[in-house]
Formats: sequence, C-alpha cells, structure tokens
Amino acid sequence: MFKIGQKVVLVDDHWPESVRQIYLHLPVLDTVYVVRAIRVGVKADELIMDMRRVLEPSLLLTGVVNPVNKLGVEAGFAAHRFRALEEIKSRTSQHEEITV
Repeated sequence: MFKIGQKVVLVDDHWPESVRQIYLHLPVLDTVYVVRAIRVGVKADELIMDMRRVLEPSLLLTGVVNPVNKLGVEAGFAAHRFRALEEIKSRTSQHEEITV
C-alpha cells in the first residue's frame, strides 16, 4: 500500500465520463505525483460516501484539488490506478538488464 509523501505514477487513465465532468484536473498518464493523504474511497461520480461497504483506498495528490462531497470530504483517485515510482523504476531497470 502507499504512504503519505510517497511518489506514485498514474498507470490507468481510463476515466468514466461522469468523473471527467466533475473533476477540473485529472492526473496524467505516466506522470509522477506525491501522495498527500490516503483515505477511504469516495465515489467521485456520485460524490457520496458509502459506509455500508468497503471501498478501495483513495489517494489525494499534492497539487491536485478535487471536488468535495456533501459531507465536505474531498474525493481522491482509486489507488489501483497508480504504481509506486520505485516499483516502476525497478521494473524498468530489470527489463533493461534482460534486453541488453
């Protein structure tokens, strides 16, 4: 799992149209971000929190301001859309060693 201050890279930018309409700025594929907070997921396209089910952790990123739901909770981005920068660097260096 991710931690606050960790550098992450967006690896999945297939956003539902409802999310595209709500967010002013969406993370960009293959771009490095810093995690500023981690919280229970908030369904951004409904802008509600559902405490009856376990939602995937949601990342809030430095420099990215997100919409706020009716409870005042900022919607983040699903953690599964990101990979740790260290993980990507490690995979890249392993791949380079194999192809050399």
